[in-house]
Amino acid sequence: MHIDVQFRGVDVSPALREHAERRARFTLARLGGRIARVSISLVDINGPKGGEDKSCTVQVSLQQPGVVVIEEQGADLYQVLDRSLARAGRTVVRRIERQARQRYAARGERMPAEAELA
Repeated sequence: MHIDVQFRGVDVSPALREHAERRARFTLARLGGRIARVSISLVDINGPKGGEDKSCTVQVSLQQPGVVVIEEQGADLYQVLDRSLARAGRTVVRRIERQARQRYAARGERMPAEAELA
């Protein structure tokens, strides 16, 4: 799983970059074999004006065809990042489970419990 973190209009600190990468690995670790790439974009929309103008977009590219894109906004970059990665993890799990159910249904079989992720 390759993780790419981009910043626009944000004071980039090594701590913020490390937090983004560490949090992405932690949140998506159990799905690592099914994820090809994770792109995280952190943006300060209004610049130094303040307010709820921080945005985080997480794009998860799966090994199987599919991309999950999550966007969150808020006042604190760390909170926005954590919320968007948590949502991305839940969404990826649902997408993978849905794909598995569809594969079993197409073959006319019942999906075994151990094939589920959650």
